[in-house]
Amino acid sequence: MTLQQQTAPSYQTDFSPKIGEAESVAPFVERIVAPNASPYTFTGTNCFLVGQDELAIIDPGPDVQAHINAIDRALNGRKVVAILLTHTHRDHSAVAPKLAHKYDVPLMFGGPHRPARALRLFEIDPMRRSGHYGLRPDRTLKQGDIIRLGAVEIEVIETPGHCANHICFALSDRAHILTGDHIMGWNSTLIADPDGALAPYLESIDFLLACPGQIYLPAHGDRIVKGKKFAKALKGHRLQRNAQIIDLLKENAKLSAWQLTDKMYPDVSMAVKGAALLTVKAHLHFLTEQDKLRKHTRLLRQPVYSAA
Repeated sequence: MTLQQQTAPSYQTDFSPKIGEAESVAPFVERIVAPNASPYTFTGTNCFLVGQDELAIIDPGPDVQAHINAIDRALNGRKVVAILLTHTHRDHSAVAPKLAHKYDVPLMFGGPHRPARALRLFEIDPMRRSGHYGLRPDRTLKQGDIIRLGAVEIEVIETPGHCANHICFALSDRAHILTGDHIMGWNSTLIADPDGALAPYLESIDFLLACPGQIYLPAHGDRIVKGKKFAKALKGHRLQRNAQIIDLLKENAKLSAWQLTDKMYPDVSMAVKGAALLTVKAHLHFLTEQDKLRKHTRLLRQPVYSAA
């Protein structure tokens, strides 16, 4: 049997922002890249200022004084009326409560951080430290909610998958969508079971594709001009990964998640090998729920999987 060849989308990695400097990226939208670059955050978290005279700060990012100072400089005395989060991973939310207090404004997002599924007995969520557990919104945002910022409006789009409380923000120009970590141009989105889940992620891509707005402004990396085309490619890549796992299990009878990761990502550095493993586990959970695979548990050992 010949394994299916994997084709990844054309990622946009040519992005060299000036850290801490505000840049206009759309009408009434400015981007400030935070100083938290890493293998998982690319050049850093994109903090957005949206509005004209009344502004919302979206995904303010890390609690770093230099970054807070950069936000103050960019505001230049303009009025902040809300802090919004696409989701509650700490690279997006760490400084949010401090800024909400500083500007005396409500903190709004899609509800408390929570895993995408119930944890099994004795299971440990490897992403727990990344999730901003304990953070509570002053207003929980739901699908279709509107945040008015003078002449500018933001509409909430629920997009669970990367994590359970992920949302996107569509701008009233009907051209731009702030996509958080749901769609990013520099890499595929990390879906780390049980913090995130593949089934809602795929559904959320379809939902986003049905919304007006072609230009995506992600929370990491540069804008995606042909957003819908890129989102379709990301979904296709995920479906190819599903098929690759099934093919590998037909070839090898039974494999663990680690063994599958080694075969699927042979050239990935150890710095991000753990993220690859978590993504493979999300695919395995999805395929098992779809009755495409069988999971075989073993006492004091990692489970193995076989094709159904």
